[in-house]
Amino acid sequence: MQIAKALVLAGRTAQDRPWPSVRSTPKPLVPVANRPLLFHHLDTLRRAGILEATIAMEPEAAPAIRRAVGGGGDWGLRIEYAESVGCVGLDETLSMARDFIGDEPVLVQRVGALLRERIEPHIAAFAGERLDALALQLPAASDPARADAMDGALLLSERAVSILAQRRNPAAGLLSCVRDEGGQVRWQEVDGCLPCDGEEHTLLEANRRMLETIVPDVDPACLHSSQIEGPVIVHPTSRIEDSLIRGPAIIGPRTRLTRAYVGPYTSIGPDVVIEGAEVEHSIVFSGAEVRFVGTRLETSIIGQRARVTRSFAVPRAVRLSIGDGAEVTLS
Repeated sequence: MQIAKALVLAGRTAQDRPWPSVRSTPKPLVPVANRPLLFHHLDTLRRAGILEATIAMEPEAAPAIRRAVGGGGDWGLRIEYAESVGCVGLDETLSMARDFIGDEPVLVQRVGALLRERIEPHIAAFAGERLDALALQLPAASDPARADAMDGALLLSERAVSILAQRRNPAAGLLSCVRDEGGQVRWQEVDGCLPCDGEEHTLLEANRRMLETIVPDVDPACLHSSQIEGPVIVHPTSRIEDSLIRGPAIIGPRTRLTRAYVGPYTSIGPDVVIEGAEVEHSIVFSGAEVRFVGTRLETSIIGQRARVTRSFAVPRAVRLSIGDGAEVTLS
């Protein structure tokens, strides 16, 4: 039973938590390991041989997502869109995408969950075992109370889609509903994480876990009296001077590091300037500046175009300009 179509749930859920440092960006487009969450999912679909996908999203996020993804040509996919008011759940999405799905099996992915393993073997098992539903669940879903939660991905046969589209009680478990109608179902634990269901520390955790999978790629022409240790990706348009980068880490395009240290589990976005500073286990988003801070930044999220600098003028003082929900810890 080859699966050629996918639904990507790219809206908020009841468990979704705000990230104050990235309020200006829809969560599906927040970079993890310098790649938007949604792009990680589309990469997974491409590798799995999916041909078509519908992205279900909220109206306020729709323009940005449409601009970022377009028609799906960058992934060899044909992308359609569906807009939903409020939280984007499976029932509503199945109803909206009924014409898209037709009489075919479908793979359902939730943007709020990141898988670290390939899904092709699970698609093959789904077909070989003639299942009606296969839930790929993350370790966080091992709690019996969440056994039916849509925490990872869901593979559904035509029969299962029909059953779920007609269920009258949304509180009933997804796979339990299919099984009660005589369908063959199975749960499978997979490696991944749930960044969108937690506070900002879960975003850092997702960044760390995805960086563990990177393949090193450094153009020596970018390096000037600098040293690389461990798996590191440096975009060829960046310039690294008198600096040390210790991986796993990734440096985005047009970024400049001067007399800097970038430690493990750090993602540095595009057009960033880090000068005379040290950053480790952190995410620095596009256009940010970190200069002469005087102490190492750890477990930090620096938002787009934010500036963290040290002034040498007198009198010496701490001067802050921070937004709602920000956290500053001085030590």
